[in-house]
Amino acid sequence: MQPAPAPGPLAEVRLGGAWVRVTVRARERDARGAWWYVCEILLPDRVSTGRGPIPRERAEVFTAPAPLVRPVPGEDYTVLDDGHGHEGTGAPGTGRGRWLVAEDYTGGGALVHRADCAQAPPDAEPADDAVALQAAAGARPYPVCRPETALRALAPGGS
Repeated sequence: MQPAPAPGPLAEVRLGGAWVRVTVRARERDARGAWWYVCEILLPDRVSTGRGPIPRERAEVFTAPAPLVRPVPGEDYTVLDDGHGHEGTGAPGTGRGRWLVAEDYTGGGALVHRADCAQAPPDAEPADDAVALQAAAGARPYPVCRPETALRALAPGGS
């Protein structure tokens, strides 16, 4: 019997230089606030029998960091759970969970980090595109993850 695909939306994950379609089971944040996607992929395999091998698919579960996961158009990502009982709020690589906003203790105001920035403080709050744009308007660019490049493209009239 072939394994059934896991319930959940489809996404694409970058594996060995190629984009591969997987099923997303959940998404989780690590201690630093970066998003990780729990994915399942069906791999070709075989089962040995008394009459020789029989081809079968085998389901493998793995996690992938958000920068290596991209959405598939038409999939519903609102069903994802972040591992803390909160509903997922967007497709991989988009919207909420893409940014972290933290207080800038050195210069006042706020600092915007990319969600996968290793330098983001643990108390940084997840933000959607609109909140990140607003916070970045009065903030200095963070020199490690440099979110201003991506935020500039989101701003009205941005390139």
